[in-house]
Amino acid sequence: MLSLRQHRLQAGLISRSLVRSRLLISSRFNSSKSDSNQSPPEDDKSKEISKKNDAESVQSFKFKQTTSKSAPAPLENTGIEQLMKKDNKPYIPKLKYQRLSHEFSELPNSDKYTNMIKKPKTITRWTRYIPKLLTGIVLIWCGYTYYVWMNDVEEGEESTELLNPDEFHKFIITHKEKIDNDHYLIELVPKYHHWQYSFMNNPDIKSLWNGSEKLWSVEIKQPDINVVRSYTPLPLYFMKSEYTKNNLKKPLLKIIHPETEDYDKEGTMCIYVKRYENGEVSRYITDKKIGDELELRGPKIEFKLPYHPLKNLHKRPIFRDLPSKIEPDNMIETIKRINNLPDVDNLVFYAAGTGIAPILQLLLSRNPYLGHVDIHYSARSKGELGEGLQRFLFFLDKLDRINITYHFDDESKSILSLKDITSPSKPNYITPLALEKKSKYLNDEEIKELQEKLQQQKNDNMKWDIPDKLIQSAEDRGEYFETALDQAIKTSKIPKKPASLAIVCGPEGYIDYVAGPKDLVRNEQGKIGGLLGEKNWDNSNVYKL
Repeated sequence: MLSLRQHRLQAGLISRSLVRSRLLISSRFNSSKSDSNQSPPEDDKSKEISKKNDAESVQSFKFKQTTSKSAPAPLENTGIEQLMKKDNKPYIPKLKYQRLSHEFSELPNSDKYTNMIKKPKTITRWTRYIPKLLTGIVLIWCGYTYYVWMNDVEEGEESTELLNPDEFHKFIITHKEKIDNDHYLIELVPKYHHWQYSFMNNPDIKSLWNGSEKLWSVEIKQPDINVVRSYTPLPLYFMKSEYTKNNLKKPLLKIIHPETEDYDKEGTMCIYVKRYENGEVSRYITDKKIGDELELRGPKIEFKLPYHPLKNLHKRPIFRDLPSKIEPDNMIETIKRINNLPDVDNLVFYAAGTGIAPILQLLLSRNPYLGHVDIHYSARSKGELGEGLQRFLFFLDKLDRINITYHFDDESKSILSLKDITSPSKPNYITPLALEKKSKYLNDEEIKELQEKLQQQKNDNMKWDIPDKLIQSAEDRGEYFETALDQAIKTSKIPKKPASLAIVCGPEGYIDYVAGPKDLVRNEQGKIGGLLGEKNWDNSNVYKL
């Protein structure tokens, strides 16, 4: 608006100046003409009249506008036209001239300022979806790369087995019971559960707890010095509740029952550990707190029990937390009589300290050992086992599955001596493999006697008649018991045959005292000596754990 007003004021001033210039020119022209015509001089009166008329004519002069008020001032009669006229001189070429060269100008819309302007992109179906697809592919690839390189799978995380003898699997400590200053009972649960998918399809094969076949252990690693030590797991767990979480009550130690507990209680197990001040692994384990991790590898087969055909025909009922819950073993005598099978060989087990764990594994697992077991347990004082383990041994004794004798160092009369050792008996059933192993330690007469017994077993097997084996009456079935305690009352009165197999487990000094030292250089059993050697035990019927 200001520029428009200024323009109009300038146009008005120019128009006024033009009017004045015309009036001056006309007045000069008239004066010169009057002079040339030699007009007579005017008087004062006429001059006054002419001045008056001139003033009125100037005030009353008006001109017609040919353009708008916003147009520029006209150029007529200002002398500017002469300056704007073209030169009409003829073109005369020069004989000598200098050629000029110049650079071509840039193409239209190609300068840097035009290129800085963002041009609108043409959107099509491909330009709309291809960037999204490429972005998705890049994100997926980045996620996969991070998963592979940055989030490595831990050892045993995707394993189909609860334990693997070739790699360490991580277990979490969920409970730790301090029995005394040196002994601990620690509960372990696997950190990963991928193994449960394969366990679901074959629970009988995948289960580790089978007492009629083998004794096994696991190796626990001390990662700081990369050292491992073997410990025997037990099929036990601690039953917890709100009272135990608030430290109002102690958790109750219970036995894992495969028929009622899923996946063997989610792979739970317990280890019985003694702390040694100079033991790196034992101090490492006992210093761990609840929630910490341990690395286990196994199972490591320590000893395979002798084969007996009764294992394929009969299974002893599993041991329960209370004797009243245990089923009686009513069919074992009938099956032996019908199939003409001998009794399972009895076993004697010598243990000291935490060495009691292997025989507990044998007796508390599924399919317990079918024979009778004599246990001689040595310890420094009472209470090393704790209430839970001692309770289970007491129940096993009442069920006539074991006969346990305690030997304590603080009671000199109870220390294990030669009077507590019995001589070995001959095995009731022998296999060709067992005969081959025993022949290294027997004389010719003993070998011949075992060969005759093996041949007699083969002849008895050929005489078996399947229809005669069927149970057709109550007499064929044999005596029936309501509970396992009722059965134990009667079987406890029957004298037991001496053991034909001895197993020794404990510290090195205890093993040397009972059965002689092991050959640690060759990792062999070594010659049988000690108390067992004095009672005519040999390498064919003694095994040192």
